[in-house]
Amino acid sequence: FFGQIGNKVSFQIPVGKDGTHGILVISQDISAVGGIFFWIRSLISGSVVMLIVALLVFKLTRRITDQVDVLCRHFVKYRRENESGDLYPTETSDGRTLIGQRIAVLEELWTRFQSMQEELAQNVEELEDSKQKLEQTVTDLQVAKQKERRLVELGNTVAEFGHDIRNANGSISSFANLLLKMLDKDRIKAIEVVQALTYIRRIKNSSNNVTGLTTDILDFAAGRMEIRPEIYQLDEFQEQIESQLGFIDELLLHYRVPAGQPVFLLRIDGRKIIRVIVNLVKNAWEKFQDFPETKDDKPAFIEVRFIPQNMRELKIQIVDNGGPIPDSIINNLFQSYQTEGKEMGTGLGLSISKQLIEAHGGGIRGFNLLDNRGVVFEIILPDCVIPAPSRTVQKQSDSISLSA
Repeated sequence: FFGQIGNKVSFQIPVGKDGTHGILVISQDISAVGGIFFWIRSLISGSVVMLIVALLVFKLTRRITDQVDVLCRHFVKYRRENESGDLYPTETSDGRTLIGQRIAVLEELWTRFQSMQEELAQNVEELEDSKQKLEQTVTDLQVAKQKERRLVELGNTVAEFGHDIRNANGSISSFANLLLKMLDKDRIKAIEVVQALTYIRRIKNSSNNVTGLTTDILDFAAGRMEIRPEIYQLDEFQEQIESQLGFIDELLLHYRVPAGQPVFLLRIDGRKIIRVIVNLVKNAWEKFQDFPETKDDKPAFIEVRFIPQNMRELKIQIVDNGGPIPDSIINNLFQSYQTEGKEMGTGLGLSISKQLIEAHGGGIRGFNLLDNRGVVFEIILPDCVIPAPSRTVQKQSDSISLSA
């Protein structure tokens, strides 16, 4: 604000927005120099300031126009090299000023920029649609891959079940042949009748096992593994194991229970656990067929040990004195398709055995004995041991081996 009182001229400048911080007042006494000289000096000073501002504006404008000229030259060069047609109408081009030509170039650049922006937005939308389709395709491929893997697993597992069914049928055939030889006589001794009943019972157990295996195949095809626990006496359980081991001939097979062990019952899905034990015994037996030598030159033997832990947990050990597990597979024994030296093996026997044991909440491991004197497969089954009622009678099978 400007004002004059007498010979004093005052300038008032607000401090802060709208003078919130006060007003700066500058006063000048002009009586000494006279009024006319003051206005002349003020006019000259104002002119100089305006000239400086004009120069600064010109310099800034020139810098902008230089940049615009560079942009226009590149655009015009691009038009001449890649496109046909005039940049602006011919009838008005002579009358256009340099500024008008610049404006025409910038207008076309702006139009093209907006068009490119629209195309870019459309491309982004198309890319998003392509991304969604690609993700759906990947998902479909993953589902198809899982189905393919499932079919492969099902085929291989059915093949492994086929081995078990063949073993059961082999046991039925072996016991049937023994029974026919025993009964194909004019006179049959009483002890032979008892043995014949044992063979018949084993044939029945093997037949039931085949039926159970077909149920397992259906369960596996449906993607489930059901545990159907039953109560077994130990001698009954051993009898069912022996029913599946008709293929074993001239090989010492023993069962062992710790000496002084109180009588106990088992609550397990016996058919599935027996299947695991039979598979492990069969593996040991096949090993002896290929490599009958033992570390200490003693007769080959296989031993099945039943060791209750605190009358709740059951430890089952399958021990043989044959060759050791090869180092190449000992750390991956229970992975699918791990096999060693079996031309007809699927590599799924131990993998399925592990699944059956884990379905009971237990665990299984395999290891070599010290100095490679044999192999042990150890099964742990929790909460499956039941103290037997006092009237239950169990066959004596303590530290003395019972030959199958």
